[in-house]
Amino acid sequence: MSDTMKTGQKLEAGCDCAICGTRERQVVSLVGRGFQKLTTVICTGCGLVHSHPIPSPEELQRFYADDYRKAYKGTHKPKLKHVYRYAPGAYLRVAQLAALVGPERRRFLDIGSGSGEILYMARKAGFEVAGVEPNTGYADYSREELGLPVQNCTFEQADLPKEHFDILNLSHVLEHLPDPLASLRFLNTLLRPDGILCVAVPDIGHASHAPWTRFHYAHVYNFSHETLKAMVLKAGFEILPESSGSTTLIARKTGAAFCDMPRPIPANYEMLWKTLTAEHAGVAHVTGKRGITRFLGKLYRYPRDHLMGRLMGSPRRILDKVHARMCDTYGALMTCAIVAV
Repeated sequence: MSDTMKTGQKLEAGCDCAICGTRERQVVSLVGRGFQKLTTVICTGCGLVHSHPIPSPEELQRFYADDYRKAYKGTHKPKLKHVYRYAPGAYLRVAQLAALVGPERRRFLDIGSGSGEILYMARKAGFEVAGVEPNTGYADYSREELGLPVQNCTFEQADLPKEHFDILNLSHVLEHLPDPLASLRFLNTLLRPDGILCVAVPDIGHASHAPWTRFHYAHVYNFSHETLKAMVLKAGFEILPESSGSTTLIARKTGAAFCDMPRPIPANYEMLWKTLTAEHAGVAHVTGKRGITRFLGKLYRYPRDHLMGRLMGSPRRILDKVHARMCDTYGALMTCAIVAV
């Protein structure tokens, strides 16, 4: 595919854009992570970015079951340094979501639960938890090391009751799916009326992306704030003001019929096209203020996370220690969250 195309070339996709209904795409990149051949296109009607062609569901299922974590994390099961790194954010995410539901609403579902930090913190906050993780090593780890009820399969294959859950967390999952709108609509059916969805994805337009790692096989779709918002709205949710960051949205199930009306966002396409094809982006990523700050932060965080993980010795101990520390620091926040649930 890449051998016959050029950046900037326009083409017609085989189906309408899920957001705006447009069929025209423009080639934005021919190179993926690791300088592998990967054709990525942008919809000229709204700015939704995706791989071309889209991998089949079967192909992606095989990849995520065995190869994904090894390819991108260098391991088949979580490392202690990663558990330590993600634990504080998991605590804060659970506290934020718990404050949005009533005292009788205590069912928490995490799709793509990974190494289990969010589920573990949700259980500590008094939730009845359930998780789905397609990667075998990570699902086994969550069950065996943390005692979490995690199903090792895709969410379509999982045994999950309809209109059952009060909170559904979807953190860095949507970008991996071959049909994100259909997936959001399916997940909508798992939530009770007025249930809460938290969806987080990387922001494709953010300056923190290195041009040589911006696109990769694992991310089938790439979202900006506008395209993520449009897709969540079309899946039967309303965006809540508690949303934080450009591509972390918190939404409530509306109960209304799914909206199939096209939502063109031409200004978003124009803005993203300029950002993604800007000259000297690679130099700016490394030498700009953000790049230098990011590099210095990693010099501190990476050795610290490795050392603390080794010292604490087990994932359960890491999460319990971080939970206790976060309660001391953000006690009022977590106390409010626990009272709310």
